[in-house]
Amino acid sequence: MSERRLWIDVEDLFEYARTNARPSGIQRVAFEIQHALEQDEQWAHRLSYVRHTVDGLGLRVVPREQVDELYRRLTAPPAHRGAPTPVMSASEPTAPSRLRQAALRLPAPVRVPLGSLLRDQRQALQHGITLSKGVGAAGRDLARQWRARRSEEDAPSEVFAPQPGDIFLALGAPWSHGTYGALLKRCREQHGMTTGLLIYDLIPLLWPEWCRPGLSRIFRRWYDEVIPECDLLFAISDATRADVERYAHNSGLALRSPVQVIPMGTSFSDANRHIGASPLGMAPSEYVLTVGTIEARKNHALLFRVWRRLLRERPPSTVPCLVFAGRRGWLVEDLLQQIRNSNFLDGHLVIVDGPSDEEINALYRGALFTVFPSFYEGWGLPVTESHGLGKVCATSDAASLAEAAGNFAPRFDPDNATQALKVISALIDNPDELRTREAALRAQFTPVPWSSAAKIISEKLSSF
Repeated sequence: MSERRLWIDVEDLFEYARTNARPSGIQRVAFEIQHALEQDEQWAHRLSYVRHTVDGLGLRVVPREQVDELYRRLTAPPAHRGAPTPVMSASEPTAPSRLRQAALRLPAPVRVPLGSLLRDQRQALQHGITLSKGVGAAGRDLARQWRARRSEEDAPSEVFAPQPGDIFLALGAPWSHGTYGALLKRCREQHGMTTGLLIYDLIPLLWPEWCRPGLSRIFRRWYDEVIPECDLLFAISDATRADVERYAHNSGLALRSPVQVIPMGTSFSDANRHIGASPLGMAPSEYVLTVGTIEARKNHALLFRVWRRLLRERPPSTVPCLVFAGRRGWLVEDLLQQIRNSNFLDGHLVIVDGPSDEEINALYRGALFTVFPSFYEGWGLPVTESHGLGKVCATSDAASLAEAAGNFAPRFDPDNATQALKVISALIDNPDELRTREAALRAQFTPVPWSSAAKIISEKLSSF
């Protein structure tokens, strides 16, 4: 019998890159683990990447170089960048129509360009503009794209020819693929493969109020179809493991094996993490930083209230600036309007929209300290990233954040602005205590390499 091979699904990375210029944490984590598995002596020469065929039920091999090149493009520094963007204007998404819900079942190569076409048409109509390309012409372009995709799949390449006992592993976010359960079932029953999935969180199932309308129903259907087809489940924290097991028990889903927790790396690879120029133009230690997508779940509203109270209770010159670093998400239009109405807390709040890796690194290093008030996380990478750079992070005590924070972070209840104010004020008002905490971080914090996650996954795959 030949040696087992590991086939890693990267379809979601390519689909994500169609409509996003920068990777989210999920794409970064998946790439780091994949890269670490490439260095694992057991799998280094037995690892391949696969994408989906147009119908979503088959797989085709993708050269490793193509995956690396795409990721480098997503994480490459921008050619140039203007000043920090303090205003982000966009309307909140409406509830998905039946047509949109049906569209979500389409294969990605059709769904993505079709969505772009409909979006462009809608925006043109809103502005009274006639598109130079009509729907018919755009439809013909879409058909050409479909044919080009088929031609691409028919082009000579390594054939996806798994052997019984080979492993199919998804490390990203494949939940948008409506046929995923059927794909996994085919891998198991037709090819005799072992199937594995990394789970980051169950936010759409546990906290639908923090998601886009309709996402909870889509995710639930996907999750309930996929989990029974997974031989192996991995989770990024004990908190996520407990959520998975609890949901499975309550929903009557049988898990084929115990959920295995893998350690999260402290930060991402150094390829694009050199210190860049700060996008703020501020002197070091003049601001407090929070990193992450600006969305309701991340609880930026609590920090807005805390800083409003700080400015009301003490001279503004003694209050450091508050910096939100991250792209605009969803369910935050009211908060952004409040920020605009307050004139960005009279200049004490700055939003850096979609910072590059270099800018994030510079922002971390120049911060007085960081804060992460999220209501719920699968892990909490901004916490460990801050610690890895020697910066104290005041964090919420919710979900997995206590695991990420360890003994280094002062914590607060994310529902209690008064408690958060007390924790943050103590760090601002006691520079000696802050320096003591930073010294403890430098002396005691041990960075976790991504090879630790790869090792756990490798051991589990080998023993199954």
